[in-house]
Amino acid sequence: MIKKIYFSILFLFCLTVFSQTDSIQVQVEQSDTSISNFNIPIFSTSGSDAESEIDQQDVSSLLQSSKDVFIQFSSFQFGAARFRMRGYSAENQQIMINGVNVNNLETGFSSWSSWGGLNDVTRYTENRFGNVSNRYGFSGAGGYTNIDSKASSFKKGTRISYVNANRAFANRFMVTHSTGMQQNGWALTLSASSRYGDQVYVPGTYFNANAFYFSVDKKLTDKHLLSFTGFVAPIEQGRSSAAQIEAYQLTGDNYYNSLWGYQNGKVRNSSVSKTQRPMFLMSHIFKPSSESQLVSTLFYTFGKSSLSSLNWNNVSNPRPDYYRYLPSYSYQNGDTAFGDRFKLNWQNDVNTRQINWDRLIAVNQANLYTLPSQLGNSVNSSETRARYILEERIEDLKNIGFNTVYNKRIEALFLSAGFNANLYSNRKYKEMADLLGATYWLDYDQFAQNLGVDPIYQQNDIETPDKKIVKGDRFGYDYIIHVNRVEAWSQLEYTLKNLDIYAGLSLSNNVIWREGFIQNGKFPSTSKGLSDKLNFINYGLKGGLTYKISGRHFLTANGSLLSRAPEVNNLFTSPRVRNDLISGVSNELVTSTDINYSAKFPGFKLRLTYYFTQINNQTWVRSYFDDTYNNNVNLIMKSINQQNQGIEIGLEKTIFTSHLLQLCVGLGEYIYTNRPVLEAWQDNNAAPLYNSRKAYLTNFKVGGSPQSVFGLGYKYTAKKYWYAGLYLNYFDQIYIEANPNRRTEESLSNYLVNEKEQYSKIINQEQLPAYYILNANAGKSFRLFKKYMLNLSLNINNILNNKTSITSGYEQLRFANTNIDKFANKYYYMTGTTYMATINFTF
Repeated sequence: MIKKIYFSILFLFCLTVFSQTDSIQVQVEQSDTSISNFNIPIFSTSGSDAESEIDQQDVSSLLQSSKDVFIQFSSFQFGAARFRMRGYSAENQQIMINGVNVNNLETGFSSWSSWGGLNDVTRYTENRFGNVSNRYGFSGAGGYTNIDSKASSFKKGTRISYVNANRAFANRFMVTHSTGMQQNGWALTLSASSRYGDQVYVPGTYFNANAFYFSVDKKLTDKHLLSFTGFVAPIEQGRSSAAQIEAYQLTGDNYYNSLWGYQNGKVRNSSVSKTQRPMFLMSHIFKPSSESQLVSTLFYTFGKSSLSSLNWNNVSNPRPDYYRYLPSYSYQNGDTAFGDRFKLNWQNDVNTRQINWDRLIAVNQANLYTLPSQLGNSVNSSETRARYILEERIEDLKNIGFNTVYNKRIEALFLSAGFNANLYSNRKYKEMADLLGATYWLDYDQFAQNLGVDPIYQQNDIETPDKKIVKGDRFGYDYIIHVNRVEAWSQLEYTLKNLDIYAGLSLSNNVIWREGFIQNGKFPSTSKGLSDKLNFINYGLKGGLTYKISGRHFLTANGSLLSRAPEVNNLFTSPRVRNDLISGVSNELVTSTDINYSAKFPGFKLRLTYYFTQINNQTWVRSYFDDTYNNNVNLIMKSINQQNQGIEIGLEKTIFTSHLLQLCVGLGEYIYTNRPVLEAWQDNNAAPLYNSRKAYLTNFKVGGSPQSVFGLGYKYTAKKYWYAGLYLNYFDQIYIEANPNRRTEESLSNYLVNEKEQYSKIINQEQLPAYYILNANAGKSFRLFKKYMLNLSLNINNILNNKTSITSGYEQLRFANTNIDKFANKYYYMTGTTYMATINFTF
């Protein structure tokens, strides 16, 4: 890897020296102090707008706000490979709408699907990646993205568009209308879209989504503006699953999806996700002078998301790829005849390799048993007790908050300060979606029936024992996660002739607790009521400088140090059924630095970056079914330290005006740097299965994303409003996410040290083969009657139709000490050729 880095740097240094033969020199003047400084424009990396406006902006802002070639490739070319910039997970980047942080307070993530389909009104973004200054809030190592969705930000006009695609959806219709700011001080923008498609690429999947947006601004005076924005994007999607290599080979399909089957001859998916969460923002923008601004916003987000799943009690597992149903399980146990039979059925019987919905319904309809507390196990003729059901796991969110940001320029000094507060609650429960032909379901925990003589143990709700559940009823669990958060932050930027400096500070407090509504039979004293309240006081420090070597060459250095509360899901041992907390969990600590060299000439741009980030003291909780204990197990890993470092290179060169060459290189190393501690708990037992196990993960790779990426692009832009581009992308250093429990002394206890083959098979982390894909795009614009615009575009990914490359995978958390191959890894394959054709008409 070091050789690759040296070679890349030397290559780009030579290109930079060559580009310096251009004798044009531009002196960067101090920024305009008008109010427009608050709206940093978005620049095209290949257009001339950025060149013409270089004298009008702070240099540091210009370098970061423009989408350089590396960010372009990461956003539009590397997505199919599940690439994450610098290996960061989503909680390291702050996502804002009109300056309001919309990252989820439980997970730290931001769900872009909440405004999916509203492309016309969310495309105006300011995107600054890495450790950067931020005039809207305090962001960390991943930078921030701010979406400006105010009605007055859009030009007057109407836009109608249609998309045909073969990716997640097949068709999209969208219409957007904006009045612009009118003479009477009003501005109105409306947008709506619909996206849909059945089994567009992966069998058994479907996509059905709508989106609606409304924004109105009223200019009260030259100093006061009121702005309201509301949007909702309801989505329903049939999902797909990862699978073992054996399942892909048996079916002859690298897109095998175990989550669907036939019911009465029609395709039905068992894992359907639904989301409908509106968001409303009401802002007051106060501009007391041309050099200051105060923006205050009240916001409210609410609504439900759900995920359906099969559940069953005292009956065989309905999932077709359950490991006992695969031929390999029989072969491993020496039952060749049974293995051959399974293999034949997998290859020839759709009801073997997919969910057999008709069989599940038949089993339910034949189960004529009453409640044990009434008539024992006697048969009745009026009711059928469900053995199989389809349940929905629902999260009902309410988040109300206030955000205020003050900006002021005082000659060469720019001050930003803000305060925000959230009252967040997320109610989580299960609801009966489908009894699959039965008349009721008993609210029992099937894994608790053997815990004791007292039948109360199996009751999910001991206040209503033997509760009959019918369609639409809540059951199983019901609780709320509460998060109250406040933050105050400030930032100073100082501009000199050859130097820009900034420094920022943040202080925040998170108060987190659980509130249970059901008294569970296994944990009668800790399941219902309020848990202890956890207080996490956090801080953030960051700073950076930009040295202007000349008007074309810049050196920047940035650093940040911050603490943050752990994810709420990583605080409770088993939040669905009890208030018990994981011991010893404290704030995470993130330290990050980056050093950048940038060169900018007419027709040539270069950015070279080295970054180094440590994320320490993380906690990780995952749940899985363990056959040994016949129960769901919560695996907890504490005190995880992680290190991400590498280089990024982005180069863009215009040749003969119309031809553009682009090159980007990302060479990273994302590893674990310590030996975390493992513990495990059953869902139905208050005693740990084990604790204080040491996971030997030092120098293991962080999985899930390529750590080395290369991109080469060519784009031709013609004079008559058309363009075409071709892009070659290469991905390497892709690792399977490791199961930490396999890297413990206890898991190796059944093997001798000299059994090298078995030892290595357990310990070694799988690296997936490198691969490349070729993408293309083209577009043409027509101006009609001098006032209308028609735009056509086509994007094609994976032109060579590569279907054999694996993009990612993971080791199952289930692990058998005596049989290494019992629970094989699961994988996702690269989709073949996909396209998106778009037509827009603007008037």
